[in-house]
Amino acid sequence: MEQFISNSNAMLIQGMTERSLESMISRLLDEKLATIIESTPKVEKRPDNGLYRRKEAAAILRVSLVTLDHWTKLGIINARRVGTRVYYTDKDINDAMKKVSK
Repeated sequence: MEQFISNSNAMLIQGMTERSLESMISRLLDEKLATIIESTPKVEKRPDNGLYRRKEAAAILRVSLVTLDHWTKLGIINARRVGTRVYYTDKDINDAMKKVSK
């Protein structure tokens, strides 16, 4: 019997077992989910001492290190210096987000 399919996105699958169809769909879903997972922002583990390094703070704020340094010099975000290292607290990061979003 002849069938007419009006949908241009329809696909006719012949000569494929149920298991091979399931395998193909599973592989395609895995590929799609992997791209979604890669593009999802990762939640960083909170440091034990409550101090974020420059790279971690920049990632949370979604800015470059250059922008973070510029914001620090302008006073948009406060920094803590320990020797030659620069650290930021949760409060520093949250206050900077509030200042920038205004």
